[in-house]
Amino acid sequence: MRTPLDPRHTPVGLTVASPSEPAPEEHSRFPAVPWLLAAVAWTAAVALVGWVLVGALVSVSWLTAVHVPAAEVFGTIGQGWLVLHGVPGGLAGATVRLVPLGATQLLALGCGFAAHHAAAQYDLEDGAPRSQRAIAWASVVGACVGAYVLVGGILAVVVGSPGQLGQAIPGLLLVPLAGAAPGAVLGLGLDLFEGLPAWTRRLPRAIGLGVGVLALGSLAALVMTLVAHLDRVSDLHGALAPDGVGAVVLTLVQVAYLPNLLAWAGAFVLGAGVTLGPEGLVAPGVVEPTVLPAIPVLGAVPSVPGVADHAWLVVGLAAAAASAWWLLRGSDHAWLTGLWQGAVAGVAPGLAWIVFSLFSGGDLGVERLAGMGPRLPDLLLWATLPLAAAGALYGLGRALWLSRRSTPAPVEEPAAIG
Repeated sequence: MRTPLDPRHTPVGLTVASPSEPAPEEHSRFPAVPWLLAAVAWTAAVALVGWVLVGALVSVSWLTAVHVPAAEVFGTIGQGWLVLHGVPGGLAGATVRLVPLGATQLLALGCGFAAHHAAAQYDLEDGAPRSQRAIAWASVVGACVGAYVLVGGILAVVVGSPGQLGQAIPGLLLVPLAGAAPGAVLGLGLDLFEGLPAWTRRLPRAIGLGVGVLALGSLAALVMTLVAHLDRVSDLHGALAPDGVGAVVLTLVQVAYLPNLLAWAGAFVLGAGVTLGPEGLVAPGVVEPTVLPAIPVLGAVPSVPGVADHAWLVVGLAAAAASAWWLLRGSDHAWLTGLWQGAVAGVAPGLAWIVFSLFSGGDLGVERLAGMGPRLPDLLLWATLPLAAAGALYGLGRALWLSRRSTPAPVEEPAAIG
């Protein structure tokens, strides 16, 4: 009798086909694992791994402060995991409602891989009707989101309060949805632009290029302000006096908030600025200082406006122009087409940055530390109208230039000799 540990010997059958026989049909998707099992198992594992990662970070810190009761350490792990999902959590004596987007994006990425793997196991025939493909996509995404909500809800009940469970529901839905939706599309090989105009196929890459330019400009602004105020950053780090383990943990926590800082820098280079509590503000040409927590990276916040702050506004215009350039590469020379498609391509990266910025702000405490992040009412203006105008001007200028190049020069008639 075989046991589960015995090697499996699978008989292999060989057949010889003549050249006149049709080639056997190849199945691109053979369900080696039931797709539902793959979706539920892998997504549940992602939720648990997120809790384990937070636990590892807190436990390493606890090794340097063993006088802290284990129950308090367990509570800190739970509160930290809830903060990843947008729930206000009690950490270090403060109520933190600022999601570390770096860690949360890793969870969403894990859900995306889980959905991609599950979708690849879905037995969807080639050439299936659109309704059947939509059902397959919704099934995979629904299974991934449901598994994450179930496991996350159990964890929230165990580590949080009843009020925190209700606050965790939006995050428990959005985190897996953000990863599973595109992951299932890629795993099923769906064509989202089937039947749409050709220019829409170039739009995602145009948006990606524009967002990439905006991200590079924001990163440059962030690095420059860190370098310019490196002495204050070092002083804050020295004042905390962490040991070796504490320094590593402190660095990892700040790295987890790097996407938040990038979104804030993007709001600055676009012209909207960043609020640092009810009284603090940093925008091009404007700085209103306020009291900030002793976090080393916040030492880079300038105390006076820079002489060339408004030069950063070029970053947004360059992002719009780059996006319009990519979208209009295959279009005709009509000026009206260049005008409206350029405007669409220009404003699209700004809208994507607004969505990104919506999740980057929050609270690091109460009163003076509440409401930190991009100035969203102002960002709605600065990230749309200037970028749409820049994209439209690029498209119009391109169309006029190409039409002028394609217009043949008039041929002069030879003068008659009488």
